Amino acid sequence: MMTAEQAPRVAVVGAAGWAGSRHARAFAQAGANVIHLVEKDERAFALAQELGAHLLPSTHELPSDQLDLVVIALPTTLQPAICADLLNRGFRVLTEKPVAADAEGAAIIGAASGVNERLMVGYTLHQHPIAPLVSQWVRDNEVIAVSVRSVAHKQNVDSWRADPKEGGVAVVNGIHAIELVSSWFDGDPKVLTAKASSSLYGSPVSEHVLSTLEFPSGVVFTLQSYWSPWQEPQGLNQGDWSLTIDVLTTAGRLLWSNDSLRVWERGGGQHEKTFDPSDLFLRQAEAALRFCVGETPAVTFSQALRATEIADAVRRGAAASAPRRG
Repeated sequence: MMTAEQAPRVAVVGAAGWAGSRHARAFAQAGANVIHLVEKDERAFALAQELGAHLLPSTHELPSDQLDLVVIALPTTLQPAICADLLNRGFRVLTEKPVAADAEGAAIIGAASGVNERLMVGYTLHQHPIAPLVSQWVRDNEVIAVSVRSVAHKQNVDSWRADPKEGGVAVVNGIHAIELVSSWFDGDPKVLTAKASSSLYGSPVSEHVLSTLEFPSGVVFTLQSYWSPWQEPQGLNQGDWSLTIDVLTTAGRLLWSNDSLRVWERGGGQHEKTFDPSDLFLRQAEAALRFCVGETPAVTFSQALRATEIADAVRRGAAASAPRRG
């Protein structure tokens, strides 16, 4: 374990939120010195005391010569301007996924200094120990289709999630799968079908999205993403997120379901392995500390932008298929 003097110095912006507090504790557990928490009010006071951090009201007060990394965990629409400002000031930044709510917001970050060298986008799915196994299996086989079911447990859809500018469930949750699957295949996929609903909670945003896309290679990608009022018995992020990725190839089938992986071979063989639950925030913090010393992050700005553009296309497709009123 590194001493406090040797430890990378980290600040967390939006520390009072669910993700921000998870980030702050994860970096402390990973051996970083969390020296600043940024929150506009006193909601993060108890966390600052717990971690021995200074509480600041604004990112403008962050000292660029005293930090190795700034973590941004804010509502999606607020992140681009703050992220761009920090990059332009010379900081190394880890920003929560997605990189922006839409391509227009992403362009703000894209114009910032050092965006391709000093920005890591926090897609935690890459930190799961199953992810590299699935990615390698996809590279080694001729894929026919990928089907994903991504469900996040929410008692209510309110606060910033209920703001239409945030993009609804496709941007807040479904984009995890959009980013990962799109990293496996070249080219821009075509949206074949897309449909959205807000009937589960009655909020102003899409709460359920079902879409089918096709990559230039012919691979078909089906995505179902929704917020659920029901807690599922198993899932990622301490049971809050249930994920299933089903990959069909000419040589066999692979099923990733939360912390388990199962493969069916064309010749009849089957293999299954179950992993211990992973703290994806901790694993991401460890990866981010390696990023601080020069390791290329799993998701760079260019890949994050691609995922955001695909999510934009899914949202446009769902809007076009919605029944007209009047």
